[in-house]
Amino acid sequence: MTPADVHEGYAEAITEQRAQVLKDAYEQHPERFVNKIPEPPILSTEVWINQPLEDEMKDT
Repeated sequence: MTPADVHEGYAEAITEQRAQVLKDAYEQHPERFVNKIPEPPILSTEVWINQPLEDEMKDT
């Protein structure tokens, strides 16, 4: 998912669309999915490039 997709509010719709594609793939070829029906990854609530240390977070 691109940052723009998340920022513009498209993340939920894209996740739902991915879930439908994965469901369709499972229905057509269940033998390819051994453990369970596939699900799209959960959208992260925080993303860091360089996460500050705990001490640095307390100062703000």
